[in-house]
Amino acid sequence: MKYALFAALSIFSALASANSATPAPETVPAAVEYTYAQHLDIAKVVSMTSASDLSTTCGPVESHMLYVDSKGVTHNMEYTRLGDGCQNG
Repeated sequence: MKYALFAALSIFSALASANSATPAPETVPAAVEYTYAQHLDIAKVVSMTSASDLSTTCGPVESHMLYVDSKGVTHNMEYTRLGDGCQNG
């Protein structure tokens, strides 16, 4: 009896994982430069990347944020931020 239950659960698990496979990645849209006047509608942040290592860089660093808005549209925002490598004092 336990063997039959285990087999049934294994088959169910295999079918469930096959149906929930992640879709193919969409193409990344072209980067749009952020301005302070721009209204941001961010529902989910997908990824954040920087041109260099933020922990060792002192000064402005070009960064990108890939996000999804409330309508489900993916955006690629380019912005400048300060690196974390600056020492106070």
